[in-house]
Amino acid sequence: MKSLAEVLSDENRALLRTITEIKPVSISALAEATGRRPGNLSRTLKTMANYGVVEMRREKRYVRPIVKAKEFRIITA
Repeated sequence: MKSLAEVLSDENRALLRTITEIKPVSISALAEATGRRPGNLSRTLKTMANYGVVEMRREKRYVRPIVKAKEFRIITA
């Protein structure tokens, strides 16, 4: 549960909003828009992809992040 909480941190939810708004064509374009380093973004996005939150779609020479989930509801027992 802790790693999921990290994936859904305030910073990462802001990143999801940015991806939704600007629809970057690559991780580099997203890095430029957010001021974050491409390597850092790549690791974050890979983790989010493992949870099904984003899709990393290869298009020509680039990998394009696409948001798959925008709203989250966590139910615990």
